[in-house]
Amino acid sequence: MESHPDLLRALEALNSPDVWLIVAGIGVVAILASVLVIGRRVNHVWEELLEIGQLQRGGAREDGYRVAGFVPAPAVPELPPAEPSVLPLHLQQIKRQQLLVLDELRKAQSATQAVAELTRQLATVELRQSQLLEALAHVSSEVQRWNARLTALGIEAAPLLESEAIADFVTHVGEREAPPASAVGGDRS
Repeated sequence: MESHPDLLRALEALNSPDVWLIVAGIGVVAILASVLVIGRRVNHVWEELLEIGQLQRGGAREDGYRVAGFVPAPAVPELPPAEPSVLPLHLQQIKRQQLLVLDELRKAQSATQAVAELTRQLATVELRQSQLLEALAHVSSEVQRWNARLTALGIEAAPLLESEAIADFVTHVGEREAPPASAVGGDRS
């Protein structure tokens, strides 16, 4: 299994509470900013509605003056057509801001899910790593056990190898394998 220390460090960093606090903080800031923007838009729309109400009441006051009964009332001039209301525009802007906030929330949810998946993968990697470490410890103890056996066997075999019969045998085998002195010294003159 290949070791990826950078990946493991990154996964460990994602598992820290600091990262979770940062992600939560970013989400809270995004939500607060969107609430602030939407609040400003609602205040602006409210002000527009108040202005429209004042214009309507102002027109009613002009019509509300008493005129003497014997004098015919003058014709009320028609009011010029009101400017197109900005209310629909503000409502569209609020909807757009809501969609942007919703998109940011979806991104934050996606990032949170990715962090959760990475955390799950990190747990799997840690479990597999602990299993491999256990197997390595077992293999290491087996190697140490065999090393101890071979050392004990070498200690037991040392007196046998130093015996005269073994020394004669090694000398005899060494003479058979060594080339004759004439072939080794050859034509040096």
